[in-house]
Amino acid sequence: MEVRDLFEKADRVAAPSGFERRVLTELARRKDLRRSSRRTWRFAYAGGSAVLLAAVVLGGVFVLDRAGGKDPAAAVRLAGRPSETIPVMETLDYSSEYRNASSEPRTIYILEQVSEASPREITY
Repeated sequence: MEVRDLFEKADRVAAPSGFERRVLTELARRKDLRRSSRRTWRFAYAGGSAVLLAAVVLGGVFVLDRAGGKDPAAAVRLAGRPSETIPVMETLDYSSEYRNASSEPRTIYILEQVSEASPREITY
């Protein structure tokens, strides 16, 4: 109660002239600064993502050349030659034999082509 009495007895003080205008001007300036900072970071992240994407694409084109330095048309022409193609007849899963290899005697698998004709659409 004594503190309240002290405040009631104190004189009222007015704000300095132009105080409200200066405060509102400073708030507007800070708001604009935050907005421009966000815009700058947004462009920086977009630019960084674009550079990373370009590096991945260029790296895939020039560094990871899958044709071995040949043009794709030449790779397609060479695909018909029997010395450079591997016919895939069927996929086999030898994982169970590999797991049981320690308990069984050693086994040798002889893989040979059964028919003379190999389908042309299943070549790599």
